[in-house]
Amino acid sequence: MSIIFQPQFLTTGVGSLPHVDLEAALRLIWQSVPQAPHWPQLPKTGAESSFIGQYLTALIETGVITGFEQPRFQVEAPDWMERLTAFYALYLEADEGSSEALDKFGFTPDGGRGFEGFCRDLAENGLREALLLKGQLSGPLTVGLQITDKNRRSCYYDDTQRDMLVKSIAMHAQWQTKRLKAFGLPVLMTIDEPGLYAVGASTHVTLEKGKLIEDLNVIAEGIMQQGGVPGAHVCAGMDWTILFDSQIQVINFDAYEYMTSMVVLAEELETYLQRGGILSWGLVPTQPAVWEENPDTLRRRLEENIAELVKRGVDEARLRQQSMLTPSCGTGTLSLEMAERIYTLLRELGKELKNEFKNELPVQAN
Repeated sequence: MSIIFQPQFLTTGVGSLPHVDLEAALRLIWQSVPQAPHWPQLPKTGAESSFIGQYLTALIETGVITGFEQPRFQVEAPDWMERLTAFYALYLEADEGSSEALDKFGFTPDGGRGFEGFCRDLAENGLREALLLKGQLSGPLTVGLQITDKNRRSCYYDDTQRDMLVKSIAMHAQWQTKRLKAFGLPVLMTIDEPGLYAVGASTHVTLEKGKLIEDLNVIAEGIMQQGGVPGAHVCAGMDWTILFDSQIQVINFDAYEYMTSMVVLAEELETYLQRGGILSWGLVPTQPAVWEENPDTLRRRLEENIAELVKRGVDEARLRQQSMLTPSCGTGTLSLEMAERIYTLLRELGKELKNEFKNELPVQAN
């Protein structure tokens, strides 16, 4: 891994917003994170825009999975093998470079409302202050744990179903990266994978670290193939070495609630940063505590956390150069008022930190 860019506490969002009004969502994004805007995921607008359903288009279109409301692999269908064959044929066509086939891994019209609105806004109004564009998609572990069979067994534990899920999400990541890359800026594509918290838990003892890294790398490689920067977001404590040891280049973690899980891996974090990795701090809480915080209290928390990492061997200058700032999680399930409060704090804290850096992206991928 080489240094892709030096974000210097560049601010962006995790992705989801509680809005049903697209224009209002876009205004909030451009007002709050104009240098690294993201497209708004709008889960309250329906199942096709949900965290699980939004990225299943190709699987549903080929009949492998039926329905956005309660998606389930149709392994008991009499023509299951024909459906499976149709999916893999589409995948191979896209993998061989067919733009038409790749498009079928994108969003449905309803599911892509936020994404298409963001792209349309960029085309009509230009890049403005943007230095980077951010996209996001749900990770295969989290989606795979939620999609179950009639016996409530998660599809992630079935090799065939997991393979199709990973390939479908990887192709979607390529499609989305390609679309955003067309605007001429660096593209950060983040895999939202909160399910990684389950690794090592007694309820998920069969989850294998090596397989999880392999799946993440398939998606990351597709993102890089399209010229993007692969990231991952986990809003829980976890074994961060899973991401340190993968090809993920930006790690977005909940620094408000789960800082300890990162502190205990300070040595491994330093190695990751030395290799060019970027740490994205989810510092602004996405919970009622946000009403009790202000830019000063959050800045103090950040400085205390940096000091703790430095005490444990992390190079301070490198850490500050290779850090980003976000909310601790997405805001899609919250009230409009709370989401606006979160983005306001993010904007104000970002402006304060901006005084230390120019927030340029001087180092580009070779």
